[in-house]
Amino acid sequence: MQVFTHASVYIVYYSMPCFRLHTASATYTASDIQNQTDQQHDALTATALGLCKDWFDGKEWFELKTSGSTGAPKIISIHRSQIEASVNASMDFFELQPCDTVVCPLSMQVIGGQMMLYRSMIGGLDLYILPADKSISQLDTSVGYVFMPVSAIQLYELLQHHPDKVAALNRMKNILIGGSSISDALLASIRKQLQTTVWQSYGMTETVSHVAMRCVHPDTEAYYTALPDIEIAVDPRGCLKIKGAVTRHQWLQTNDIVSLRNEKQFLFIGRADFTVNSGGIKIQVEPVEKIIDTLFQEWQINTAFFVAGKADDAFGEKLILVVEDPDLSPELQTNILHELGKRLPKYHTPKAIQTIRFCYTASGKINRSETLRQK
Repeated sequence: MQVFTHASVYIVYYSMPCFRLHTASATYTASDIQNQTDQQHDALTATALGLCKDWFDGKEWFELKTSGSTGAPKIISIHRSQIEASVNASMDFFELQPCDTVVCPLSMQVIGGQMMLYRSMIGGLDLYILPADKSISQLDTSVGYVFMPVSAIQLYELLQHHPDKVAALNRMKNILIGGSSISDALLASIRKQLQTTVWQSYGMTETVSHVAMRCVHPDTEAYYTALPDIEIAVDPRGCLKIKGAVTRHQWLQTNDIVSLRNEKQFLFIGRADFTVNSGGIKIQVEPVEKIIDTLFQEWQINTAFFVAGKADDAFGEKLILVVEDPDLSPELQTNILHELGKRLPKYHTPKAIQTIRFCYTASGKINRSETLRQK
């Protein structure tokens, strides 16, 4: 047991003795963090130490910025008890034990990275934090990590361009992909190169990280399964709503269209706010993007993309394919649209291709609305 003082009040915090925070420049214990004075640190270390100190000081409420899963992005307040509930669920699911060594290459500005700090402090984990670059270039392959959360693009880049690091991944017990969909190309790389168990999570800032999981490898499950404490249902639109200790036992409404298999499992279909209404036909873009992803993999087209609606005088909106690669030739663009016309229903086929510089969120997801606002 460690006793810390803050604002003349004694706060008792039961911290596992194994907790360590490893940064690029130093290793910190709970006592080191609590006794930190105003020192110069790099941005990642400073953010992590600040979050840890707030927790050790007994802070009750934490302000977080949402990504837009339940509406327009906004600042919300999360209670300490919600964080503790999320940590307990994660520790149980992944069977993490005190003194386990874990690594986090996610930004400390988003819930995925922050929750690794809280799991480590509460569960007594030995945590290494890394810059959130696309290829996880600073991953130390000599360390025996048992768990790593990662974005889809990070895992894809690592498997494609850093084969020397794959052995370190295969020594892990679990890898957790969060934040975005898994492409066919990434899934193929996972199946070819990894022996460890890989999961994809469903969650958001409002649910204090993940509330449901699906196995990606070695078995690939289509349905997410809600964690034990989580209740799920749908609203009249078919959008998922969630209740559990992480929502303070209040129903949380999302904009994610799902198909319920039973009271604990659901199939993610797409975002209600990504739906395109073209001539009265409602088109869900995610299934269309899945077909495009398969085509791009077959044709070895390596570019980020998404499907969106563009204002049209005749149809209200028309479907377009937005790609990041500015060097996609006019001939190739024509061939892509022609081939998609064979693979997709008439009204689900993009009518044009637009190339533009993409904007990304702090968690590495494409920011569709900001990208489309660019001229």
